[in-house]
Amino acid sequence: MKIDNVTTIKIKSLVTIISYLIGAIGFISVYRYINPLYSVAFVFLFILSMFFQYKQRFYIPKWSLNIFSVLLIAFNLYKINTEELITQIVQVILMIYAVKFLEEKRVRDYMQIYTLTLFLLAGMGLLSMNISFSVFLVIIVIMLSTSFVLLTFYSQEPDMELTKKTAVRIVLKSLYIPCLAIPLSVVMFVILPRTQYPIFDFLNRADKAKTGFTNKVRLGAVTNIQEDASIILRANMEKINNDDLYWRGIVLDFFDGVSWTSTDKNPVPQSSSIIASGKTIKQTIYLEPYADRYLFALDKPAFIYLRGIRRLDDLTFRMPSFIERRLRYDTLSIISDYLFESHVDTKIYLQVPEGISQDIKNLAKSIMKGEDRMQDISSLISFFNSGSFMYSLKNLPITRTPLDDFLFKNRYGNCEYFASACAVMLRLAGIPARLVGGYRGGYYNDVGRYYLVPQKNAHVWVEAFLENKGWVRLDPTPASIDNFALSKKVHFMFRMRLALDLINYYWYAFVINYNLDRQLGIVFAITKAVKRPDLKFNTKTIKHLKYAAMFIMISLLLFIIVKVIMKKRDVERLLLSQFYKRLDRYGYKKRESQGLEEFVEGIKDDNVKTKAWEFTRQFEELYYRDRKLNKDDIKRLKDIIKAI
Repeated sequence: MKIDNVTTIKIKSLVTIISYLIGAIGFISVYRYINPLYSVAFVFLFILSMFFQYKQRFYIPKWSLNIFSVLLIAFNLYKINTEELITQIVQVILMIYAVKFLEEKRVRDYMQIYTLTLFLLAGMGLLSMNISFSVFLVIIVIMLSTSFVLLTFYSQEPDMELTKKTAVRIVLKSLYIPCLAIPLSVVMFVILPRTQYPIFDFLNRADKAKTGFTNKVRLGAVTNIQEDASIILRANMEKINNDDLYWRGIVLDFFDGVSWTSTDKNPVPQSSSIIASGKTIKQTIYLEPYADRYLFALDKPAFIYLRGIRRLDDLTFRMPSFIERRLRYDTLSIISDYLFESHVDTKIYLQVPEGISQDIKNLAKSIMKGEDRMQDISSLISFFNSGSFMYSLKNLPITRTPLDDFLFKNRYGNCEYFASACAVMLRLAGIPARLVGGYRGGYYNDVGRYYLVPQKNAHVWVEAFLENKGWVRLDPTPASIDNFALSKKVHFMFRMRLALDLINYYWYAFVINYNLDRQLGIVFAITKAVKRPDLKFNTKTIKHLKYAAMFIMISLLLFIIVKVIMKKRDVERLLLSQFYKRLDRYGYKKRESQGLEEFVEGIKDDNVKTKAWEFTRQFEELYYRDRKLNKDDIKRLKDIIKAI
């Protein structure tokens, strides 16, 4: 409309346009997490409401829409599923959202639409706290700020008309609110004390579990995982040789000819030491939800620091329930081809399927002569890597006799077939063997200093038991490391995805997992960086002094809190000091460059070394779990020191 050659716009039109934009953004924020039928229904009703709004001649009576809303709520209550509670609530809110757009809208209705938008955003936060949540949060906060300002004008004079210049000025002025609120929110997020036990955690719906290894692997089934490019874990650690990138998850020991399963294992204390020689690697792992309870860690995990986990005697770690939400945990691993164990249950690890074909028996006998077990193993691996077998994920032999078809007919397959055939033939030769399921390789992000491991890197390998050596890792699959690590052949889009994943990694590491420890680190960094000001008594200096006084008061309060928390660390340092002094009596002095485990490993006296390892394991278990040492813990550790 033009008045005196000046273009004007109705305030009602502005409110309507922005409200529909908010509605579209609210829907986009949650559509990935809800049933597609609800998405289709919302889009249909949303477009229908725009048609009614444009015509402004017909609106569905409110009483009928209210009845529809009540029936919808009743239906969802009848079909309620506690495992998908948040999803169902979001779906109901979305339908009520669509109903509100269908109504003839007044100020109160617009306010209800904005309120429902915030509920949808909160639902998204409960469904998935990825970085897209923060993006939608910022967009909606900005748009709602503008809407509230315009709605204020609309409530006073619905027929008001604004010039284009005035409308732009109002919109720009309304942005002052989010421009102040968002930075302030960031500051409050950083400085407010945080806890690792969210008050409303009981509302969180479990993240949708991804496909992953289970305690039963059927030949040919892992190929579905190996074609999935979604991420299973990120591991913050130093970069190591690609040949050492084996992420241990599960151990499978029973084979029925088609599927491998894991028999019941005995739990062992986390403090039990493992005997393996090699480099120790510390990792911080961010594990995505998947359909089982096993945790993944590099090669031979010695410790995994996470509340409630169980370590099994096959060196696997298991949660008490399925992993249905993203986990963060620290772990220490030893890179080694061998895992020493004095004896194994041959009944378990020499089991072969009933009715196994004579052809497989004859083949195993022809390859492994039984004179030298190491030579037999070498001959068997050479057999699979000779070039007569090919690695493939397509047209796998999924039959009643998959191993026979693989060995004598098709001669191609994925890691499951190579590992299964190798393990069965080892068992036929009298060598105990088992399968280990996990992931192979990974893509290292040099900027973030972490490995990114996708589902498609799923892998199965073999462990064979040899007297006086223990479990030896064998990988009969002839697949090149290029199948599991970044190479020049990787297409551009995947490389871009790796680069963009850095944003997600920092989001998970520094926002989702932001806790009191990180807050204290920031405080210490700030206090170290603050320099003494050059004091000059003028108005500007007085202003600076006020800010400095406020900063000092906050720092003093945080310092008192830190001192209380750090008392525990003082006890730990005292125990370590006593431990080092005790070993110094026997001529073992720790160098500054040595870690605790590296120092203990260098002790030559077996009796002293055994006791020193006992102290080290128990101390590290308490220290890395961040558990407060009680009197019993301190007494137990002191008794071990005295016994050295």
